Amino acid sequence: MQKIAKAPFYKDKTDSMYIMLDVIIALIPVCIMAIVKFGIRALFIMLLAVGSCVFFEWLWNKLRHEESTIKDLSACVTGLLLALSFVVTVPYWIIVFASFIAIIVIKQLPGGIGKNTFNPAVFARVFCKITLTPYITNWVSPRPDMVSTATPLQYLGNGVEHVPDNMPMLSDLFMGNIGGNLGEPVKWAIIVGYVYLVARRTINPWMPIATLGGLFFTMTLFGQSDYYFGLYHILTGTVMFAAVFMVTDYTSGPVNYRARIIYALFIGVFTGILRYLFNLPGGIGIAIITMNLFAPLFDMMFVPRVFGFKGPISVFNDDH
Repeated sequence: MQKIAKAPFYKDKTDSMYIMLDVIIALIPVCIMAIVKFGIRALFIMLLAVGSCVFFEWLWNKLRHEESTIKDLSACVTGLLLALSFVVTVPYWIIVFASFIAIIVIKQLPGGIGKNTFNPAVFARVFCKITLTPYITNWVSPRPDMVSTATPLQYLGNGVEHVPDNMPMLSDLFMGNIGGNLGEPVKWAIIVGYVYLVARRTINPWMPIATLGGLFFTMTLFGQSDYYFGLYHILTGTVMFAAVFMVTDYTSGPVNYRARIIYALFIGVFTGILRYLFNLPGGIGIAIITMNLFAPLFDMMFVPRVFGFKGPISVFNDDH
């Protein structure tokens, strides 16, 4: 009698390391433009963040006598995302502290990659934003002047319904001729990374679009149907960077395909609400970690129909 092999029947070499490597490659244009715009200190911040995250990952494995997980590159990705989420003037000690929060507290304490509720880089950045604001909000303009400046988002919240006069043009926002965090100014570099990740089938292509679409719809509504106002919000702040590299995180989001798109849409809508009603410039970080909490609920709401089953689907009992 012929034996039948057990599932899985289809195997792929794709694993965490390959996915993380794709993300690192996609971040290269953003990293290069961060150095071009803000100088060599941007490179030092990136190296410090990656090194700190890898060190804390190694230290955790060492203290617990576990096999090293450094080779999956997830700590490297967390470090890069962290670095690109801060301003170039951030003190180095904050980068090390944020790395500790991201790797030890948010990633490893719950059980490591795949078991963390929150996106480590996003949570660490939001935590630092809440507790250490005076140290991490000194935005500077890109080279060559590198003087302290305000970001456009500081003039768009708190019930503002139109883009004030004398604000940067959309072309300046797209090309990165404004102040901000390292990874946010140059939007075309983010788009290059997005195209690469989609071409590699590493991310769900609709999640960033759903996030930006949700923000655009919300701000256009608040702006009395001013499409320019909605578009301006998309091109300001960290929302485009986060939509591509953070909202699409596998671990902290839903599993179901449709659930992931709705989840991303809610992040965009909630970001707009935070910006307009609560005067929180950016708001994307809080929106992401809030929706991280509801990720299981999104999966429950969009349970796939079992092939051949024609009755109603209930997500609140186990009869089906």
